[in-house]
Amino acid sequence: MPDYDDPAWRPLPVRPAALRWLLLLPLTLVFLPLWWVVWIALAACCYGVATVVQLVVYVLPRTEDGAIRVLDATLGRVPFIPRWCVTPVALVREGDSAYYRARVDRYLARKTRRVETSHGLQRDLDLGVHYFRGAGAGYVLRGASEQGWDLHPVLRSHPRRRLRLRHSGRL
Repeated sequence: MPDYDDPAWRPLPVRPAALRWLLLLPLTLVFLPLWWVVWIALAACCYGVATVVQLVVYVLPRTEDGAIRVLDATLGRVPFIPRWCVTPVALVREGDSAYYRARVDRYLARKTRRVETSHGLQRDLDLGVHYFRGAGAGYVLRGASEQGWDLHPVLRSHPRRRLRLRHSGRL
């Protein structure tokens, strides 16, 4: 279990308004569409290779965890929404921890209902920092553990970038 007193599990510091409006917003408007094109191309290449790797997994079932880690090491390192991106929500709600906590609570409740209705088929949850920036990774993990979520046993989480959770399956 993580140490919640560690500063990495607390909310991220508030970015200065000048940085958000003068630097990060123009970067987002110019480079984010280019970022998404590169991300989609990388995803297509990874999933093309993954179909070939799937044949190896069928022949050698013990290689499945390794295949998941390789896919995570490539595509998982390139976020779809990067940390430097400033969404309209982040511009307006920067520093509003109550908003982010309510947002995290709604998201976790919706994903938990989805796990319950799909009979455990969609047990993985991947949360980028843009979901919990003002609430902190510790708050997310505390609320998620109450609803049956734990840190993913195979995929790594980093409290300043991304949380990867898996539902325990006990409903």
